[in-house]
This record gives sequence, structure tokens and C-alpha cells, in this order.
Amino acid sequence: MEAALSGVWYVLEGEPGEHLVMEALGRRLSGVWTDRALAERFLVFHPELGMRVSPLESRALKEAFLRALGMLKVEAVLVDYQPGAHQARLVRLEDLLEEVRRA
Repeated sequence: MEAALSGVWYVLEGEPGEHLVMEALGRRLSGVWTDRALAERFLVFHPELGMRVSPLESRALKEAFLRALGMLKVEAVLVDYQPGAHQARLVRLEDLLEEVRRA
């Protein structure tokens, strides 16, 4: 797994089982941040979400998170996305899940 994604992930959570899901260009996406401050900065732009930043430190938690996104029909994950950015790194959910399983 690439170095940036081999450490702790920070994700946005609401109520139990509720994760951030965005739609762009007809695709369902979610987000993963490699730095807590980046995830919190995203929430500053979207306080109406009422979500909190949660760390995923273990392989098991990362896999459970990705499986939950799959059940929500998420296709890909944006890594370290910030509002207003013109580009963001996109990783297909299936590819990321396979990497986590091999780690």
C-alpha cells in the first residue's frame, strides 16, 4: 500500500453506520484523510453535516469502513480532498479494499 495510505486514516462519521457520501459526475464517492487537521478543515467548510472526525488505525477497521462504503454503493474514495480544490486523488474502492486486505 502506498505510504500515505499505510498510516492512520481519518474519516467523517455521523450516527452509527453513517459515513460521508458525495455524488459527483454521476459517481458516489467518500473521503479519507491522512491527516486529522485536513479532515477537520473539510468540516469547517461543511458544519451542516454534523459529523465528527474519527481515526481508523488498524487494518480491520479500515476494511470494515471500506465494506460499509461498498454497501452504500460508493465507487471510489477521495484522498485528502479539500473544498475548492480543482483536483483530488481518487482511488477506486475495490482497489483500496484489495490493498488493505494485502497489508
